[in-house]
Amino acid sequence: MTDHAVLIPTSEGPVGGIVSQPDGTDRAGMILLSGYGRPARSGINSLWARLARRLAAMGVVVLRVDYSREGETLPIGEGVSGQAATTDLDLLLLDQALRWFHGRLNGLDVFFAGACAGGRIAIELAGANPGVAAGTFAIVPSLRPPVGSGHARGDSKASAPDDPDAIDPQAIERLRAVEDRGPTWILTGELDDFVTDLLPPLLATEVDLEVESVPGLAIHFLDQPVLQEQVERRVTNRVARVLMEREPLG
Repeated sequence: MTDHAVLIPTSEGPVGGIVSQPDGTDRAGMILLSGYGRPARSGINSLWARLARRLAAMGVVVLRVDYSREGETLPIGEGVSGQAATTDLDLLLLDQALRWFHGRLNGLDVFFAGACAGGRIAIELAGANPGVAAGTFAIVPSLRPPVGSGHARGDSKASAPDDPDAIDPQAIERLRAVEDRGPTWILTGELDDFVTDLLPPLLATEVDLEVESVPGLAIHFLDQPVLQEQVERRVTNRVARVLMEREPLG
């Protein structure tokens, strides 16, 4: 497998990224999205780089990108200022990056995977593009309603003031949009706040989900090797299972 840098043209300026390309036959694509915070494309201890390379060894073409105003991603469109970016701007850039990426996959579908805010973006992208979504893998995703007009970067606890445990209705809408492709897979730690605060109301919506919980751990922030190993192994195993289901032996 090989890694190569890309600059993806968008209406707001270039988006910088890394594509991990398999040596053999391409089986699917994946957009891999970190949580907010540096370093985005690689993550602490290069978690996202390692995961991308493991997936590429399985035949998945993986795109990792810098969020707006990080790395090589520099929005220059009219009205774009130097203030901290919002998820809304990142969604605009990533939707165009998805179209660029999908156009180079010769018709292959795309997986979406991400952690925390990146998990929410993965759900948003997949739900907005159900025709290309092969599956969604969300690691302790941020699903609370946004405060104000945009999703504030770095505020994974953003919520409506009168209901701190509410699930954003738009997140449910996006999850339902890809139900016919199979359940969205959510990975959480048994001790994560997600389990007590967000999982019960999420399950009450009866949206099609598969939830995997790591016993005895809170995996949010992914800042320790033991947490990173759990995420890397479990995401790889779940993607491998989906690939086998899509390409049955015989």
